[in-house]
Amino acid sequence: MSRRRLETLLLFGTADRRLDAGLTALAAALLAWSRFAFLARGPWEWDETLFARGILHFELAAHFPHPPGFPGWLAVGHLLTPFTGDPLRALQLASAAFSVAALWVLAALGRRVAPAPVAALAALALLAAPGPWLYAVRGFSTTAAAVLALAAAAVLAGGLAGGRATAFTLLVAAAFLVRPILLPPLALLWLGGAATVRPRRRLLPGVALAVAAGLVSVALMARAEGGWDAFLAPFLAHSQRHFSRLAANPGGFPELGLVKGLGGVVPASLVVLAALAGLGAWARRSSHRAAGLWLAVLVLAVAQLVLLQNRSYGRYAVGVQMALAPLLAGAAAVLPAPAACLGLAGLTAWYGAGSLPLVAEQHATELPGFAAVREARAAALAGGRTVVLEPELHPFASYLWHLAERRGEANPPWVLSPWAPEPWQGVGGPWLVATVHRPLYPESLFGIERRFAGVSPALEPLTQQRMLEAWILEDAPLPLAGWWPAELAADGRRFMWGAAAAELLLPPLGGDAGLALALRPAPGPAAVELSWGDRPAAEIDGEGGERRLRFEAAAGRPRGASTLRFSRARTPFPSAGEARALSFQLFELRAVDAHRAWAGSLVHASDRDALGVELEGGFAPERFADGVAGLWVGPRARLVLPASAGTLELELAAPRPTPSRCELWLGGRLAAGPLELEPRPQRVAVEVRAGEAPGGRLELVIASAPYRPAAHGLDDPRELGVVLAGVAFRPSAATLDGRAGEP
Repeated sequence: MSRRRLETLLLFGTADRRLDAGLTALAAALLAWSRFAFLARGPWEWDETLFARGILHFELAAHFPHPPGFPGWLAVGHLLTPFTGDPLRALQLASAAFSVAALWVLAALGRRVAPAPVAALAALALLAAPGPWLYAVRGFSTTAAAVLALAAAAVLAGGLAGGRATAFTLLVAAAFLVRPILLPPLALLWLGGAATVRPRRRLLPGVALAVAAGLVSVALMARAEGGWDAFLAPFLAHSQRHFSRLAANPGGFPELGLVKGLGGVVPASLVVLAALAGLGAWARRSSHRAAGLWLAVLVLAVAQLVLLQNRSYGRYAVGVQMALAPLLAGAAAVLPAPAACLGLAGLTAWYGAGSLPLVAEQHATELPGFAAVREARAAALAGGRTVVLEPELHPFASYLWHLAERRGEANPPWVLSPWAPEPWQGVGGPWLVATVHRPLYPESLFGIERRFAGVSPALEPLTQQRMLEAWILEDAPLPLAGWWPAELAADGRRFMWGAAAAELLLPPLGGDAGLALALRPAPGPAAVELSWGDRPAAEIDGEGGERRLRFEAAAGRPRGASTLRFSRARTPFPSAGEARALSFQLFELRAVDAHRAWAGSLVHASDRDALGVELEGGFAPERFADGVAGLWVGPRARLVLPASAGTLELELAAPRPTPSRCELWLGGRLAAGPLELEPRPQRVAVEVRAGEAPGGRLELVIASAPYRPAAHGLDDPRELGVVLAGVAFRPSAATLDGRAGEP
């Protein structure tokens, strides 16, 4: 590289070229570190996954990616994926690289109206803002398209003499192919530049190359989709769906992605006002024409953000936010250079300090919805299960399944949830559910479920604000027909309303399992009839109130999945103002099997009944510090519960001023202790040996040092031991091997 070209890369314009090179290298290194060291941990929104899955297998009709196809961005992914092995990582690296390149592009634009150090620091300041930094390390097309468009603007700002007109057109075309939905502002930018070219025929080479690239891209996408009809049909379907949602597009000024990405209402307002002032500098120091084009393109881009896209999503606004940097430089240039540089350096540091925790969290944390799908795939593979997916999680699953297939790895079967609008495909063997809609399902039959959450309140506004909480439910009954999402009763219990004809698909149960059920009919003369599989199970009086039932999975029950049906000849409405045809409330549906893993709460008598647990020596449930629920047991309490050889975990606490000195006894064996428990609940594991649970029933004694609250000045005459909250059981591998022939 020639010395002259090397000097054009220097950013700060100092008389000492070595100093300028050192400052430029430092700025570039910090910017590169801020991008490549903080690549996001997996996808954080749908579109990243749609792009990555589209690289693995292009399928426009299924929105991989969604129309219009983003051929330029997928081409970048195809080029880099062989080096990364993961198309999502390839797109993240490409986006980060474009973001680093933006420093030189924005500085070049800023130097048209401001001293070099002011232009460079204005670029750094906006690149440190939450939006441009947070989304630069993700797999979106936004950053790359914005940098290409701004590079075209930089070429235009220097004039379109000679071959620069061709370069200008090709950069605009590249930005369009990377992100076609930016057509309106890109077209306006090109028209504004093309109007300055004389003679017009100098535009022809660039236009010809751009049109050829567009035609080739469209032809390749049509071929990949399976023909022109298959290629065009998704455009109509997607546009109808997209525009139908615009009426519900939320967000006032504080919720605009443009505002959130600039740090909130106050900093965003100040930056925008400074940018407007910078337009005056562009009018004075460059030309009124240039300032007018800046304003027109930005106004059109902002209008598209607000009117044609989800205005609350910050990633759409990255291009506009970066485009404010040259205008900010123009506004700062009215100050003495040292003062302008000091102010912009302070803004950069302030933005960086606020953005770094967000980017670090995004780097270290998975989106809960994606984490649930990834963990569900692994658990289903390990346990021989089918994954039942909510439609919202399907893009993540499709990407993970295709990526595993590319790597030659096995995948578990999966089906969409019965709640999906698509026809239910059915599932026969054991399953687990990955969901972001926990109220759609009853409790897991054996109480085994995992919750994924934890996005900070600071990061949450800069996400899509969905899929931030997810669950894996193992052996959850699947509502096939006649159900409404779960609600809370007046006493705090969770329940689901069922219709006059309601069906639940139950997973396979072993012959030793028992099924506990609590149901309350809406008062009316007709009885609620239950059948399990092809056999009548029970009939519940419609006027009899809540009823608890227990069924055994006796010989002759279906050994695979089975259907629990509820039917009622006539459905009463629970109130005159209720429009739903509600028939009964299902409060509990739990299975108990001493030879399978199970878990649950022991706080309420109904919880213990559902689990088949007996407790002697317990008191009424209470709420302790931080809302933790539990119940005191006396100095000697006895539990009888379903178990076999394996590991039992009790959730115990000792919110007492005296030492608890707790011991857990199985028969005559001290299984754990003495323990000094903490005030907050903690899990205590107990090994259950072969033969210690005859007939699948385990007797456990909790012996604790007595605590008398009255002796400490409290109005409580009880003699207490420790607090009991929950329980979990895992059978040993030997136990499972001994039952390998059972479903």
